[in-house]
Amino acid sequence: MPYPMHILLNDFAIRSFRETADKDYVAARMAYRARLIQPFLWSSLHCLEKYIKGILVLNRVKTQNMGHSVLPGIERMKQHGKFELDLSVDTVQFIKKLEEYGAEYRYYEVSYETQPFDVIRFDRAVWELRRYCQPLDYDIIDLSGKTVNFLAIELERIHQAKANHEKGTCIMGGFLEDIIKKKDHPAREALIWNNLFFGPSRRKRVKMQSRWESGSSPFFLHPQIIDEVLKYAYIPGKIAEGVRQFARQKAAEEVKAERDAKKAARATAKQSGKKD
Repeated sequence: MPYPMHILLNDFAIRSFRETADKDYVAARMAYRARLIQPFLWSSLHCLEKYIKGILVLNRVKTQNMGHSVLPGIERMKQHGKFELDLSVDTVQFIKKLEEYGAEYRYYEVSYETQPFDVIRFDRAVWELRRYCQPLDYDIIDLSGKTVNFLAIELERIHQAKANHEKGTCIMGGFLEDIIKKKDHPAREALIWNNLFFGPSRRKRVKMQSRWESGSSPFFLHPQIIDEVLKYAYIPGKIAEGVRQFARQKAAEEVKAERDAKKAARATAKQSGKKD
């Protein structure tokens, strides 16, 4: 007997979005631990993007034209979904920073910056968002033959678990849960390393070096190269135009600085002539 279409669609959302997001989550933590910050930012954004797309599909909200973004999906769920996602201010700010600093770009088109302990902010974001990436709106038939919808019950369950700061995200049999359960899984160490939100440890704090890192894009350092680069490589249009504007601004500032320097030199020479 074939499965109903709604079950198959839910299976697609879980396997194509949640499970691949789980893998991006582990990969991002591995990159952070190895101090590979750009891959960490890239994988973090893709991870959270896939979770929100999975949530939207599970609740039959369209995901088209979202690109590599998260906040528009959260807003779509708020406007068109069956419930609103309960996310902390810290999580929303972390996602906003990922999007504003251009984590979607892989080729150093934009500069980047991280704050100390960003991996913990990322862990919290996954912990808060992933709990919604499971079927929550479904009906069962009780012993009296009455149809009961479980959405409100499921939401109360996951919100209560979050309020109690329980490890994990109330998902049974997910990819992350399998990694944690299997002590010989090759990804397990990367997942539970200094992780306050996933894993078997009951610790409430971790010891971690405070690291801050930033990097300047070649286009920030030398914006005048943009049109020459475009002869040989693809650069998104909005990035290219932004670099051109920055190049014009920088050139104008250099002209002004040179003019001001000459003016100051003339004034100095004139003042020196008076003294003589």
